[in-house]
Amino acid sequence: MATDRTERLLNLVICLLGARRPVSRAALREGIPGYGDAASDESFERMFERDKEELRQMGIPVETVVNVQGEVEGYLIDEATYAMPAIDFDAAERAVLGLAARAWSEAALAAEAGAALRKIEAATGERWSPLIPGGPAAGEEALPVIWEAIRSRSVVRFDYLARGRESVEERVVEPWATAYREGAWYLVGRSRERGAGRAFRLSRIQGAVSRLREQCAPAERTEVQRLLDELVEPETRGTARVLLPESGAARLRGEARSLGDGTWEVDFTEMAILVADVIESGGTIIDPKAAARMQREALAAVVEHHGGAHA
Repeated sequence: MATDRTERLLNLVICLLGARRPVSRAALREGIPGYGDAASDESFERMFERDKEELRQMGIPVETVVNVQGEVEGYLIDEATYAMPAIDFDAAERAVLGLAARAWSEAALAAEAGAALRKIEAATGERWSPLIPGGPAAGEEALPVIWEAIRSRSVVRFDYLARGRESVEERVVEPWATAYREGAWYLVGRSRERGAGRAFRLSRIQGAVSRLREQCAPAERTEVQRLLDELVEPETRGTARVLLPESGAARLRGEARSLGDGTWEVDFTEMAILVADVIESGGTIIDPKAAARMQREALAAVVEHHGGAHA
């Protein structure tokens, strides 16, 4: 059975990162699953060169080690250059990591995301507890398929409910990049229907995203950047009235408007993000009632996660 290319790249990184000495091409061909499937030496050489170049484009420093005679001795990934610094997350950063992991809760990498959280908890000695009950934001479950399509330059297809439309339409897109703006994920790519670059909000995708066999050419960096720059912030979805503590909550207070009676008015685009911001500030949502109810449910979920309130 042929080894998936993503799996082969991962194995290559693990092998080179864990090696104390340069690893020769012969050793890599023998030890990395997938390289042994090469029909000839030339086929292996092409495969390895493509993999090496792709890793370098991803920012992974694959070093070529040359001996005193000028011959290639092997390859290494310098741990000091590539490895992460010591883990030292504060409570807010752990909450962000936890929310990010939940975006994968129904995806192919759910187990890996969960394992990563457990390792962070083990290293910091603290548990992560979700602030917001429920699943990931609409559209985030499509990210793994889209990211793999971007990596492999595969065309994608999905049903899309465009803004102002009453019915969904099929879209065939050459994916270029993803972007996150004010609580919303976007796919930037060339729309086959429009014959030009477009940005698609993932929350408006209906159903699953399909990765097609058809390949597409990479985009010009300037075109991708232009589309990213043109992404506008989502329109304000609503306004909330909140009660904030007398001290603290500086960030949220700076975005709010005082109503003169001890309460504040806050604009929001995503209710879940509003709830998280207010909980972080130590405040209480008064209106809208749906947001106030979501805050109560979120706080109850935290208490339940920790086994109930302490006496």
